[in-house]
Amino acid sequence: MSEKPKIIVAGMCDTKFTELKFLAEEVKKAGGDVKVMNCGCGVYCDWPDISLQESLDVIGEKQENVFKYPRSTAVKTVGKAGAEKIMQMYEAGEVDGIISWAGSMGTTTVTYLMRALPFGVPKIMMTDMASSDVSQWLGNKDIFIMNPTAEQGINVVTRKMVANAAAAIVAMAKVGDVKTEDTKPLMAITAYGTTTHTVNRCSEHFNKRGWDTIIIHQVGTGATMEDLIRSGQITAIIDLTTGELTNNMYKSVYRIPDTWEGERLTAASAMGIPQIVTPGGCDQAACGPLSSLQQEYLDDFKNGKRRPYKDTGLPYIHNEGVTIMYPTMEEIEELSNYYAEKLNKTNGPTVFVIPMQGWSAYDQREELCSLERGWAAGNGDGPQWLPDENEPRFSKRGVVMRDILKEKFDSEKENLDLIVADLNIVEPEFAELCNKIMDDMVDGTWKKGMYRDLSYVLE
Repeated sequence: MSEKPKIIVAGMCDTKFTELKFLAEEVKKAGGDVKVMNCGCGVYCDWPDISLQESLDVIGEKQENVFKYPRSTAVKTVGKAGAEKIMQMYEAGEVDGIISWAGSMGTTTVTYLMRALPFGVPKIMMTDMASSDVSQWLGNKDIFIMNPTAEQGINVVTRKMVANAAAAIVAMAKVGDVKTEDTKPLMAITAYGTTTHTVNRCSEHFNKRGWDTIIIHQVGTGATMEDLIRSGQITAIIDLTTGELTNNMYKSVYRIPDTWEGERLTAASAMGIPQIVTPGGCDQAACGPLSSLQQEYLDDFKNGKRRPYKDTGLPYIHNEGVTIMYPTMEEIEELSNYYAEKLNKTNGPTVFVIPMQGWSAYDQREELCSLERGWAAGNGDGPQWLPDENEPRFSKRGVVMRDILKEKFDSEKENLDLIVADLNIVEPEFAELCNKIMDDMVDGTWKKGMYRDLSYVLE
């Protein structure tokens, strides 16, 4: 990078020209080499460095048409064109960072561009929408949302805010690539609070082996993880907690972002990296506050479709911001079919492990509960525990999933194995099993059918 990082100031140049010109000047004062990129959808303007038509040319569209579109169509068209244009510029070495100042329409448009850029490229979105739900704009990317207090007007308040943001984008862009003398391979481990015991044991094991581990909390960040795998930064994964998949079923606030165009459980298979997958956390779905649950779900807990917590007639309250949904058997069947569909396409060594005695600290029977296992003794069964009628020491969900995957997994694939473990996911032996499997995978000694000699492996 040159001494002056290349900063794109993007925005609605047809309506926020005063503000964007001021922002560009502040970025220059802070030491940036600035280009202004027009993302306006309303009328022609000739002053930006990168015109609207230049972006639209990438997708074969004309600005005259865009000006006639309904606002929502215009925003989507300009956003997608801008995303492709800025990626062309980035690949040509013309983008070290991006910053904008906008209201709702500009924020929606410019964040298409920001989400297109790779992780680590500095992105600052100054928006007066910052106090609202910003998830639609963030998606799964590392965008800094800043409140400028107003979307328009250069005054004693906004001057300082804009100067701060301009200094920040230039300073971040000057950092460039962060390199270390000892670059270690990176393993992802997915987590919930209710699977933490095993997550920590796996992380500690591979840290001792000389790996770095990245612990990814499954609250929509699985999309980020999938993108990092495809970029080559993550080279192995213990997908211990795939509970995000049930969050998606209920449109939870902790689901995969709607703006993400990928699919969970596809990147590791496509890239051929070693992966272990478990249904950790899929005994539950993390939703928002109780008051945010749809009435139909609340009714399910009252009419018996979903089992309520004890005699409350309500789901279990994890904390003030998180209510735990209870998946039905039909939803577990749907989930099982999803696992089979995605993992049957794997190109690398892949093992799916089902812990038959429960999928989280909340999913265990009373006689096993303890503070060390995440559900204190004396509180009865974990709130998600549902025993199988014929095999009461096993989770009913585990039995349903086991039977479906035994039928649906491609038995001819030598790089895909199904292991059924007589364990709960929080037990030390489950972590040991995952560590054994991954050790063999990264050492190149793994083969389908291993580990059947272990006392807790049933099949």
